[in-house]
Amino acid sequence: MQIREKLAAKGYRMTKPRQEIFNVLCHAPQSVLEIMSNLQKKKLQIDKVTVYRTLTSFVKLGIVEETQFKDKISVYELADQKHHHHVVCDTCGKIEDIELDENLLEEAAKKSSTFQIKSHHLEFFGLCRKCR
Repeated sequence: MQIREKLAAKGYRMTKPRQEIFNVLCHAPQSVLEIMSNLQKKKLQIDKVTVYRTLTSFVKLGIVEETQFKDKISVYELADQKHHHHVVCDTCGKIEDIELDENLLEEAAKKSSTFQIKSHHLEFFGLCRKCR
């Protein structure tokens, strides 16, 4: 289902601010401050309250996923069908997606625990090429 259809199904319209926030999120996972900065670079004046409300709506509708890394700052990225993990730079905060063999991770977790695993969330932290 496309973003317009998801919004319409819940009684929302695709406003210009919603479209622009969605467009900014198409490039990379970002915090609210990064989203605001990228909107300003595009010469768009969208206030912080609108950004927060839009992100909250997008999360509820499954358009966007919210993740908190070890600094406890929420980062938002478009929800997609493909599960992935992240590497995060400790210095500049750059985030990259990485893919890992899910089967190996799940098997290791099952062997090491008595839990019935339902989901997981995994990030790696280090220094990006620019900050090394």
